[in-house]
Amino acid sequence: MLAVWTGMADLADLDSLVTPDYVGFIGSRRRDLARLKADIAAYRIAAPGVVFSIEQQFRDGDHLATRLTAHRVDAAHPKGETIRGLNISRWQNGLLAEEWAVWESFGAAD
Repeated sequence: MLAVWTGMADLADLDSLVTPDYVGFIGSRRRDLARLKADIAAYRIAAPGVVFSIEQQFRDGDHLATRLTAHRVDAAHPKGETIRGLNISRWQNGLLAEEWAVWESFGAAD
């Protein structure tokens, strides 16, 4: 899944990674698979070269909580920027069915 976010995999790969009725909740906004693809495409443009790290994961049945860090250093951000997030996802037959995500805004590296 992270390979799609970073551009190492195609957006079309999401079709085989999520359920047809996938729904995501990003803050107060709801998104379906088409919106997820659009969000990822926009993110790739806004944050080229980003590197994701999974800090911790906890599973309870079909739910998975993941704490992530995204970091980038580029010409526009030579000191680096870091964003941290928490994603709780529900999996169904090995596919992402539902997720809830909260992320901090990019800021100076700490």
